[in-house]
Amino acid sequence: MKKITALRHAIIALLCLGINAHLFAEESQAAPSSTPTPQQTTPAESTKEYIIPKPQASRIDALKTSLTIRRLEHQIQNLEASGESFLTLYRPSLTSSTQGCVIMLHSDNEHPDWPDAIAPLRDAMPEYSWCTLSIEIPDIVKRAEPVKIATPPTNNTQSPIGLPNQSIVFARIQSTIDYAKNQGVEQFTFLGYGTGASYALSFLAANPSSGEALALIDIESPPNLSDYEVAQQIRQVTQPILDYYVNKTGNDQFALWRKQAANQREDKIGDFTQIDALPDRVTGKNSKQLLIQRVRGFLKQNTSQINQRKSLPSAKKGLFYESPVNN
Repeated sequence: MKKITALRHAIIALLCLGINAHLFAEESQAAPSSTPTPQQTTPAESTKEYIIPKPQASRIDALKTSLTIRRLEHQIQNLEASGESFLTLYRPSLTSSTQGCVIMLHSDNEHPDWPDAIAPLRDAMPEYSWCTLSIEIPDIVKRAEPVKIATPPTNNTQSPIGLPNQSIVFARIQSTIDYAKNQGVEQFTFLGYGTGASYALSFLAANPSSGEALALIDIESPPNLSDYEVAQQIRQVTQPILDYYVNKTGNDQFALWRKQAANQREDKIGDFTQIDALPDRVTGKNSKQLLIQRVRGFLKQNTSQINQRKSLPSAKKGLFYESPVNN
């Protein structure tokens, strides 16, 4: 009797386990899993988009806002090159005649009104009959890292041989020159600061008839080129060159290479003037004003100057005029 009872209990337990297992299977099919399998991943989750901060755009927007607050929005010119819009700050000559226009290129991670060198020069030169056009240059070193990365970008704007973004910058320079020509400007000079000086040097070397003079202010090499490679481009520039730099070490090899390259120029039509800016900056005087004087003097001596002397006004002689010579 006990054996029959134990057998019944065993059968009932097995039947209960079978029912519970069947119910659990049905619940598993009806309820979604909290952890998605690879097959359940949606296309939106598998396709990552670049979310890249744009510090340059923010920097340019802030500059435009600042100029607007200072009521200088009339200087803002949005030009176009290579299908992209870029900012150019234009200041016409403040005299009755225009010597020409200075095309200015700022350094990396800066903007067309950077206070170190570009802003004081672009504000001062119009007082000496030069218009100024300061161009927005794309960033070389990216300060912000991508938040999401799925696949590498398909476009690469950096040439393996030339400067980073070289085709973009050159197109912007040419677009700016075309704009100035439409304003009646016929003479151009180039001025670059930091890495912008490398772009100005390379553009004039590649386009020898585009300008009459070149001013390099604290020139710096971009990351993909050595100082020696940048210096060798001076051999291709026949125009007058001002090389205004700070000799921080006392034995600046980059400056020496630039001078050697200048001495190797053939058929040059202008001198290479190299000035150590360090004395100008440690005298306690206004170094920016000294910089303006250096650039102004260089352009005055090395470009075609318009004769601005005006004839004396004729004296109106009255009816009873008597010449002092006869008295």
